Amino acid sequence: MTKLLIIATSLFLQIQMTTNTGTLEVSKNITEKFWVNGVCDMCQTRIQKAALSVKGVKMANWDIESKILTVIFNPEKCTLNDIKSKIAAVGHDNDTFKAPDDVYDQLHFCCKYERI
Repeated sequence: MTKLLIIATSLFLQIQMTTNTGTLEVSKNITEKFWVNGVCDMCQTRIQKAALSVKGVKMANWDIESKILTVIFNPEKCTLNDIKSKIAAVGHDNDTFKAPDDVYDQLHFCCKYERI
């Protein structure tokens, strides 16, 4: 059910009908997926909140089990690296950026993941 909701949301955000011109306009939003390290619900909240704090991000959903973050964002307002950098800045390594050691050390004990 969650996957269906994500797909429906993605489609809704990517294709929008304009009523004043009667034409179909494709939005500028794109969907990307990437790996983010973390372990628990608190990590999920922190990761998603960090991603959503980047101007231009419309949706962020981190799957705890697979450690994959799905984001929908407007590439005219932010880059994928902007999102990844913000997530690393709150303590979560990803496939591009490593979290600063001092920030990682401040994470709650249940949020400490095995660093690569």
